[in-house]
Amino acid sequence: MDDKRKFDRIRKSFKCEVHSEGMTFSSTIDVSNGGLFISTPEPLNEGDEITLVLYVDDNEPVEARARVRWVRDEETDDEKSGMGVEFLDNRGVEFDLLKKVGC
Repeated sequence: MDDKRKFDRIRKSFKCEVHSEGMTFSSTIDVSNGGLFISTPEPLNEGDEITLVLYVDDNEPVEARARVRWVRDEETDDEKSGMGVEFLDNRGVEFDLLKKVGC
């Protein structure tokens, strides 16, 4: 896959809730100003809009709207299955999130 990212990503794992038609618990692998990668054995479909609740350390959770940009169905020794998501209209959420993860 070509790397088309606009922002550098930082490896950081924290718990998150993914709300779509239901709710699942997952965890992140990395995060950037534009989005993050969520590790999950059952990724959603590209284009799906979701609500995330992100639990970074002992801070208050950060809620964000996002869209699934790409999906990795297969897990390998080097890469987890999951989905890359892009933040949507979250004015300031990216800054708050990156501040909480120590960037």
